[in-house]
Amino acid sequence: MTETRPKHYFGFHYRILRFLGLGWWHDPEEGNTSNFPGWYLYYSIATQLIWVAGFVGLETIDPFVGEKEMDRFMFSLSFVITHNLTLIKLYIFFFKNADIQEIVHTLEIGIYDYYQNDEKNRKTVRMSKIVTAAFIFFGWVTIGNGNVYGTIQDLKWKSLVATLNDTDVRPVRTLPQPIYIPWDYQKDASYIPTFVLETVGLLWTGHIVMTIDTFIASVILHMGSQFEILHEAITTAYDRTMASLREGVHADANNLREGESSKLSGDENNERIVKCFVPKEDIDAALKNTFRNCFRQHQVLIK
Repeated sequence: MTETRPKHYFGFHYRILRFLGLGWWHDPEEGNTSNFPGWYLYYSIATQLIWVAGFVGLETIDPFVGEKEMDRFMFSLSFVITHNLTLIKLYIFFFKNADIQEIVHTLEIGIYDYYQNDEKNRKTVRMSKIVTAAFIFFGWVTIGNGNVYGTIQDLKWKSLVATLNDTDVRPVRTLPQPIYIPWDYQKDASYIPTFVLETVGLLWTGHIVMTIDTFIASVILHMGSQFEILHEAITTAYDRTMASLREGVHADANNLREGESSKLSGDENNERIVKCFVPKEDIDAALKNTFRNCFRQHQVLIK
């Protein structure tokens, strides 16, 4: 391992996951795989009961309670499908936690026992950060747009109600998001706290969706990058072996046929010098070791 290699591939995700109660994730070099220590386990249980079981539960029953126009029903149903699919992802994070940590450890540490391209790894880290930031930003925009639209609709509702007589039937005051609320929220004293509660709940569950999705996407990006690096390791195996063997050749060998060597590429020059000064058996053994490492690198990635 080199000191300049990239680290903390998923550090940003870990901080969000900790806050959301999805595990006190540690960077692989810490060697700590206990993601629910002490008090944090109770924090995790509380947040999942309130914001996942409670909030998603209210979303789930909303389409089937009361009479709704078709567009409102379909909008509500889309929320149910999206957030209920998230429950499957939560199952993976809670019950396959050790497997996920093993994958991350392999990508950040284990794979560095073999050939690596630090520049490609840095680019992948940057790309995963860009994807994560963009996903979260547009998530905020989407939630914000919903709240702005809901606020505008509520202002229209207030202006309409102001024109009604006491005997007129008042239209139902609605919230911006399709969530079933089991208490009366028609008056400002209850509507505003309910609006805030709904917004916080949507932000919480929304961040669960966005963080899990971008975490999985980042792992996939790094896995894809590692297979590209493996291909690079295989295609450069011969030249890398020749370059490594040349380093062990006596310095006088570098002056071999100087005029002729200068016309050759670096790789060709390495091969020529090595074949002159290194026994064929040693060359074959070195090549065998290099390709064996490539095979092991492939095994690490697919295990």
